[in-house]
Amino acid sequence: MGKNFKPMAVLFITLLLVMVGFGIVIPIFPFLIFDLGGGATALGFFMASYSVMQFICAPFWGRLSDRIGRRPILLIGLVGYGTTFTLFGFVSELWMMFAIRILSGILSSATLPTAMAYIADTTSGAERSKGMGILGAGMGLGMVIGPALGGWLGSNNFALPFFVAGGLAVLTVPFAIFFLPESLKKHENTKEREKPRITWEVVKNPLFMLFLICFIFNFTSSMFQSIFAPYAADKVGFGPKEIGILFAVLGIVSAVLQGGLIGRLVNRFGDVKLVKAGLLIGSAGMLLLLMVPNVFWLYVTSAIFNIGWTLLGPTTSSLVTNNASGGQGAALGIMQSFNSFGRIFGPIVGGVLYDVQMNIPFSLGAMIMLLMFILSGRQLSRLREGKTLESVSD
Repeated sequence: MGKNFKPMAVLFITLLLVMVGFGIVIPIFPFLIFDLGGGATALGFFMASYSVMQFICAPFWGRLSDRIGRRPILLIGLVGYGTTFTLFGFVSELWMMFAIRILSGILSSATLPTAMAYIADTTSGAERSKGMGILGAGMGLGMVIGPALGGWLGSNNFALPFFVAGGLAVLTVPFAIFFLPESLKKHENTKEREKPRITWEVVKNPLFMLFLICFIFNFTSSMFQSIFAPYAADKVGFGPKEIGILFAVLGIVSAVLQGGLIGRLVNRFGDVKLVKAGLLIGSAGMLLLLMVPNVFWLYVTSAIFNIGWTLLGPTTSSLVTNNASGGQGAALGIMQSFNSFGRIFGPIVGGVLYDVQMNIPFSLGAMIMLLMFILSGRQLSRLREGKTLESVSD
């Protein structure tokens, strides 16, 4: 990956800073919503509103990046991310939180699928999985630093973490302007490139199973994230500070796995086997969370689930790009929409079921990941890693 070192480093720094900003506000959002008069229901819909806009807008940004290039779309996402997070620091009413959250979803949904499309443009085969893994490592490292920093910054002032998050996002813009060359070549920017998109015909194609897997693991992970704080409080008496530390530890696990091991694992086992392993490990992690007796086992079982989720991210992204003939930005944008669709329903379903009985969401998550592992095996085995499925673009 020598010739791609500089753009890869820029993308790594960009997503690192963006995810530090994202992680900073994780311990703050619930308390700010409650402080403005909202409750758990308002928090659930607040979290879902962002994902709704991602679901709608990510394919648009992906197709636009196929037309005009990755670099300008990435800049739009970064500027939008920084601006909207800064605006959160000035809110005084609950409706303002929702309005800014929706705008943030519209603009910042341009960032991640475009960064992944950039990697797809400049890498292939195992190098592509390594590239996706490096991006994941930057995001994971950001999630190590962010929550702990956010808990500290927001202990006396809810607004401060938002200003820092917005500033970090804006700080990445000069890096992208001066050090990130355009990856979409002019000869690739043709009508033929613009047309391919995934339609409902994809349900007949193995690529649909990848999108469905994206939905499932985002559904279960967002459900986990939405109910984990009250679950940890009920089980072992965790507060916001302890939650922040645990999420930082999970971020370390993700960064080590994606940055140091994912490339080797792909070379040895292939993306398809790692997707299957991710589903099985994630299912086991959620099931084991039902039997947590103490703090130590809460860390262990959370880490097991997190390992499963971490394996699924870069490998499904790599398989999507390898099996989409042309228009990779559009394919990744649709994949991101399935991700967002999972994040729309995960927090809502998790919150409702948690109010019924605290163990139900984890039982449901374990069951559907295990079911997906069983159902996806045959269709995933049809994928040729590093090849393309021509029928996707027919």
